Amino acid sequence: MKKLLQSAFIALFILSLTIIAQAEELAIPASDETSVSAQTEEVPALTASAVYQEPAPQQPTYEEPTPSPEPAKRYVIELSGINLRKGPSVNYDVIKPIEYRSLLSLLEADSGADQQWSLVEFDGDTGYVKREYLGIDQPPEPPEKPKPALVVEHLTWGEVKGIFTIGVPAKVLDIRSGAVYYVKSFSNGSHADVEPVTKEDTAIMKRTYNNSWNWDGRPVWVTINGRTIAGAINGMPHGGGVNSSNGMSGQVCLHFYQSRVHNGNRSYERQLQAVVQESWNAAQ
Repeated sequence: MKKLLQSAFIALFILSLTIIAQAEELAIPASDETSVSAQTEEVPALTASAVYQEPAPQQPTYEEPTPSPEPAKRYVIELSGINLRKGPSVNYDVIKPIEYRSLLSLLEADSGADQQWSLVEFDGDTGYVKREYLGIDQPPEPPEKPKPALVVEHLTWGEVKGIFTIGVPAKVLDIRSGAVYYVKSFSNGSHADVEPVTKEDTAIMKRTYNNSWNWDGRPVWVTINGRTIAGAINGMPHGGGVNSSNGMSGQVCLHFYQSRVHNGNRSYERQLQAVVQESWNAAQ
């Protein structure tokens, strides 16, 4: 019996050693625990800023606007009688007259059906001027106006008709250019319908219009039988005539104070009367 108890005790002791050995094999090494702890400590704590960052506000961009180019400048190079018109033709109404050496802003160089007009801005108004009357450089000072060596009268058309009878020659002095030519009247209705006397007279008159006939009036002093009268003549041959040897096809209109036009165009009539006034002012 004693031997049996000793054998049981020895078997129990061996079993205890086996269990202890197995438990040591399953235990985590101390070095591994230290490593895990170190790894855990290295992870930074999460904060609100680490989770979401508010984007910085975008600054508005601003680009300096490109300035519009300044329009080209042009000078009036015709001595006088230049008009700013509502359209690119002498058939359009006049907005205002433009004086010699006036500075204009050029908006469009070539305009109109014949490309002979320019769109310009002058003194707050936009309109058209014949291109040939404009220049890039400022023209010289105008020459002195001719001083009358005789008395110039400001007579009404009713008074002139008693002097300027049909067929009587009249001397015409173009005030702006100083050119002189001769005309004769063949009809005295609302105004005098006249024709240059010779081909040379026609050529001289046409040169006062820069060799291009048009309806614009020009201030003239008309001398008839020794009396000089302020008047206005236009430069567009029209209608019929009686002089077949003067190189002009038709006749032109010579106006005096209170004369009228045939077609009732009051706007054109006022333009011509303003030119008569210019002629009279030049004599003062």
